[in-house]
Amino acid sequence: MKRARYCYPILLCVLLLCNSYVNAQDNRTDTTKKLAAPKFLQLNYEEDYRYLSDKNEQSGLWTKLKHITLFGKAYMTLGGEVRTRLEMRDHLKYGKANEDYGLDFQQRSRLWTDIHLTASFRLFGELQSGTTSGLDYSSSPVDNNLIEIHQAFAEYTAAFSSASKLFVRVGRQEIMFGKARLFDVRQPPNNRHAYDAARIGFKKDKWNFGFIAGAQSADIKGAFNDGTDNNFKFGAAHVSIPLGTKLPNSSLELLYIYTDRKAAANAHFNGHRNTLSARISGIEGGLNYDIEVIGQSGRTSEGRDVRAWYAGMESYYTFRAAGHPYIGARVDVGSGDKNSADAKDGAYDFLWSKGQSWVSDLGYTNIAAAGPSFGLKPTDKLSLDLTVQGLWRMSRQDGIYAMSGAAIRTAADGTSNYVGLRSVLRSEYQLNPFLTFGGYLNQTFKGAFLKQSAISTNMSYASLYATFRF
Repeated sequence: MKRARYCYPILLCVLLLCNSYVNAQDNRTDTTKKLAAPKFLQLNYEEDYRYLSDKNEQSGLWTKLKHITLFGKAYMTLGGEVRTRLEMRDHLKYGKANEDYGLDFQQRSRLWTDIHLTASFRLFGELQSGTTSGLDYSSSPVDNNLIEIHQAFAEYTAAFSSASKLFVRVGRQEIMFGKARLFDVRQPPNNRHAYDAARIGFKKDKWNFGFIAGAQSADIKGAFNDGTDNNFKFGAAHVSIPLGTKLPNSSLELLYIYTDRKAAANAHFNGHRNTLSARISGIEGGLNYDIEVIGQSGRTSEGRDVRAWYAGMESYYTFRAAGHPYIGARVDVGSGDKNSADAKDGAYDFLWSKGQSWVSDLGYTNIAAAGPSFGLKPTDKLSLDLTVQGLWRMSRQDGIYAMSGAAIRTAADGTSNYVGLRSVLRSEYQLNPFLTFGGYLNQTFKGAFLKQSAISTNMSYASLYATFRF
């Protein structure tokens, strides 16, 4: 019998105790003093706590951890996260190959420090531990990696004014742009992802541009043994500019990535590629929109010329009504290979993209996913959202792929384009700025293409999670 069900209540109690302690410390401060609000960001190294050098801004244990004086004006920041998750992942490969049944339990713990030695120079380090128990098959390092140095970099910043600065960053670091359709930190999976790279960036007002070069980090099970994956090297350049007065809250982002890959899970993706992305996003009134178009060229290691593409849109409109309801749509379309025997390869490589949903059942190669989304926020703490998408193959001469790049089904498994129907329901309750509870349900019903293969089942994924962050 799986032991996952015994672990979840224990760690949940630990989270509640940690949360109660932080809140108790903060609540001991003078009630006439306004408490500082946490500024937690997706990339935690972008959090800025310089304002807490003013002791009048400090209002409890949390703020004291965010600004610890070392010497002179040097200070350090401590931060961390504990996430526990109870999962049910049935038929993630739709009935084929190794799959899990029943429950498993995951925990992810992260602890980071940001040491500012001078106003211009800092060191950042992070430890990460992510483990999974109760799986019916051998887990990957994404699920199980006992403890690793997840981030470790040095950064020098030159500030020319309050609105312009230049930074140089070298070392292991997380990288993410926009909707994370190319570079992502891998937040929903158990272990986040980093890159061993050198990066230079310049910001002036709302203008941003920069360059990156390096390789992805190698996820290896164990303790302190993650290395550099020199089989997946890259160089990138990016620029982000505002769209002007007609769309004051919108921007255009261009991203170019050159990749050299030697050990992909599928031969389609070995070789070198040029990836160019153009993305427009913004908030105009009640409309929140994000549109991205990506083109790829290059040459595979088998000597085929790459001609691939992707188009994505994620937009919604929020109504001025009780509960802040919204309605929107999400579309993801990635090209597939039209003829495996010719000199061209049309399979889109989604590089380090975030998943289509929290579960890594399908990648973006040879797939079109489209459908409506709905959301509601009944209270300030509770949010609900639902997305329904139809799934189709773009080319009948190509199969469908997992987020790892490995083929789940080949073209020979069926003739239909229709893969299935995915429904995703998510609920999240933020008890306070430090502690969040959530639930997630993904049900994908098999379509004609999956039914035509020798073995096929519907895919089901569900999880309950709690996240404590400080």
